[in-house]
Amino acid sequence: MIRKLLCFIIVAFLLACNAYKGISTQGLSNGMTKELVEKSIGRKLTVVSSALENGSAKQEVFQAQKRIVRGGIARQQRYNFYFVDGKLTKYELADEKFSF
Repeated sequence: MIRKLLCFIIVAFLLACNAYKGISTQGLSNGMTKELVEKSIGRKLTVVSSALENGSAKQEVFQAQKRIVRGGIARQQRYNFYFVDGKLTKYELADEKFSF
């Protein structure tokens, strides 16, 4: 019984530690597909805009966000991901908003 309780506490602690991490972009590289980016960052991408460039190349901007809480202070982190013809061309931190 004590082992189960101890295992539960350890697992809960490890899961809670994930709330402190921002979106990890270390595994990203140009040319990745949307699905690979989602898998790499562990977040679902939402469409921000989409357009055709010069009638041929499709440009899309997606966004991923995560709420991070540290010491009672919440932070909303947002990244923009730019794709041309379904391939990642660049990504950037869009903003971080703080709330208390």
